[in-house]
Amino acid sequence: MNTLTRFPLTCLAACYHAAYRLHHRLCLKPGQPLQNSSLYVIGSFRIGGAGKSPFTAWFVRFLREQGAGRIAVLCHAKARDEAQMLRQRLAQLPQVQVFSTGNRYRTAHELDGEFDAIVCDDGFEDTRLSGAIVIRLDWEDPPVHTESLVPAGMFRSMATDHAAPAIALRCASTHTGADADVTFGIAGIENAAGNSLSRDPVLLCGIADPSRFASDVAASGIRATRTIALRDHDRRLRRILEALLRDGEQVVITEKDFARLPPELQNEHAVFIARQRVLVSDSAKNALIAARANTGR
Repeated sequence: MNTLTRFPLTCLAACYHAAYRLHHRLCLKPGQPLQNSSLYVIGSFRIGGAGKSPFTAWFVRFLREQGAGRIAVLCHAKARDEAQMLRQRLAQLPQVQVFSTGNRYRTAHELDGEFDAIVCDDGFEDTRLSGAIVIRLDWEDPPVHTESLVPAGMFRSMATDHAAPAIALRCASTHTGADADVTFGIAGIENAAGNSLSRDPVLLCGIADPSRFASDVAASGIRATRTIALRDHDRRLRRILEALLRDGEQVVITEKDFARLPPELQNEHAVFIARQRVLVSDSAKNALIAARANTGR
């Protein structure tokens, strides 16, 4: 993108940041901390594609392994596909419940004491959540210039808009070989019946970072004929998927996109799910254990 094309977007990003700061100052002032439940916020500066929901699923399992009892997971009501994906991933865990809410702060206080731990998936921008252990997923250095913000860049806020997190975890894709606290990759690609692909598929995704999805699938050994990338939560995904199936294509989609499909499409033999693997280093696990111990809960 040349300078003349980028300049209007940079100006819009500066306006966005001014509105962001005003909104937080007026509407999202730090609230009261919870009195009984431990509160965890999992987030990222990125608008999407950071792996927050898969990491949330891993983290809930980790809390259970560390002896946590009842756990509530809070997802934003607008991201129903993420909530549904977490329900599917955590369905076998007793005493874990996933909630969709338009107000994480209010819901966390309503649930305070009913659960040992409350985990907010993508709650990083809700500055009302005082007293939380913030776990931030970083794929790059935190942004320090407004030109990095939407719509000019891929970030929702800057480093100066937040206090230092309790834990900042360096992230990478498994196939890059990068030294990271958390690595993400493809654990396997199968349809609902557990069958593997029989030919080169089409990749279809409605997520914020389709390029990472495509590179992760390629690194797993799958050679796609093409990639159809839609906006995050794009409602056209079902219609496009049905058209691809009528054309006889085999289609690989993300777990999040799969979660929002109706049962008849989930059970289609030509629909394949790329299941994501989350690997966390021992040093990161130790930091999470220490942070939990410091809550005294």
